[in-house]
Amino acid sequence: MRKSVVPFSALASVLTLAFLFVSLANAREAYISGDDKPYRSVLETNLLVTWYGNPHTGAMGVLGQYSGDDLAKRLQKQADAYADLTDKKVLPVYQLIVVVAQDNPGADGKWRRRETGDVMNSMLDQARAHGFKLILDVQVGQSTVQDELAYLQPWLEQPDVYLALDPEFDMWKGQTPGIEFGHMNSYEVNYAIHFLEGIIQEDNLPPKVLIVHQFTLNMLPDAENIGRSPVLDIVLDMDGFGAQPLKLDTFKTVMNRPLEYAGIKLFYDQDPGMLTPQDVLQLDPQPSVVIYQ
Repeated sequence: MRKSVVPFSALASVLTLAFLFVSLANAREAYISGDDKPYRSVLETNLLVTWYGNPHTGAMGVLGQYSGDDLAKRLQKQADAYADLTDKKVLPVYQLIVVVAQDNPGADGKWRRRETGDVMNSMLDQARAHGFKLILDVQVGQSTVQDELAYLQPWLEQPDVYLALDPEFDMWKGQTPGIEFGHMNSYEVNYAIHFLEGIIQEDNLPPKVLIVHQFTLNMLPDAENIGRSPVLDIVLDMDGFGAQPLKLDTFKTVMNRPLEYAGIKLFYDQDPGMLTPQDVLQLDPQPSVVIYQ
């Protein structure tokens, strides 16, 4: 009897996975062929305005410079600056760096620090208390996208949690985060796409957003091979800092190899003459995600 149970269980698992992959493949094919997405897009009707960083330090962004209700009120005020400029609903978001590249290899040699579950749970609870979303931002160091998404899966299974990948900190062997610019190949981004698709399909979740940061072409050397998804909104975010002429030129260069949606990151302390909400919404392509650091 015991011998018959194992093959049956294995067969059931194989059939389940096969059904999942066929379903996603069919939906993906319909989307590529021009049909409407079978799920309603997040960014079709929403503009995301995010505050980026980590609560351990203000040096990585504004998310670490305030806390509690004060943080929420300040983000809401920034988001409200877009409300009269767009027909979309403006959605405030906490963008938490949950895998943080390090300038040393650490005990496991991965050159990154994983945020604790307590911190992620706290930020998710705070976001929900104010009607916000949460984005988990990943700097893999010398780890892999596969390993870090496996760690983050319990949070990515939440319906109001999205994902961002940062190629700047995806390092070759021998490279040091913060000293050299990293890169991310399309297969890594495509792995994240399929990973999120699987979660959405298996848990019957609403669509999610996947953001990929970039400010040099080398950071996404084969961006043209990044896939699309019927259940994800995939965003290319130009996240370089600088004065307006440099910022606009970099945005134009990066968006020459666009993904489905555009995004831009603005820096309160490092963008002289920072773009106003009016400036942002006049960009072409118009950003669907605006990140403040």
